[in-house]
Amino acid sequence: MDISFPTSLFDRINMSNNEHHIHITPLKTYLVIYFTLLLMTLITLISVQFDFGSFNIVIAMIIASFKATLVLLFFMHLLYDNKINLAFLVASVVFLAVFIVITAVDTNYRNTLYDIRAKVVEEQAPAENFRNKKSY
Repeated sequence: MDISFPTSLFDRINMSNNEHHIHITPLKTYLVIYFTLLLMTLITLISVQFDFGSFNIVIAMIIASFKATLVLLFFMHLLYDNKINLAFLVASVVFLAVFIVITAVDTNYRNTLYDIRAKVVEEQAPAENFRNKKSY
């Protein structure tokens, strides 16, 4: 059996995106991001000391999302990369948020929708009569 492949598949020169722009980020930017991440870590540690009730997880996720965004944009160079990569990242984060919200809504209201409780099955007939019978 013969498997045919398009010739462009093996043509690495035409397949690659030869638009590699060299971007040198100044040291000052890295230091600002570094100290911002340290500050956000400190804010995370301080926020644990207080009880915000049901907003504890929301506050923790906002802080963690902000820190992850800084790492993605600057240390992984997504800010200076092709914008389609940023669009894919934003779309996937939005879809993830939608799925988490739908799941949270479902689990929060699950007990209010189904109030039917199973009743304990009680023994109706004595079991000794059935055990002593011999079947032929």
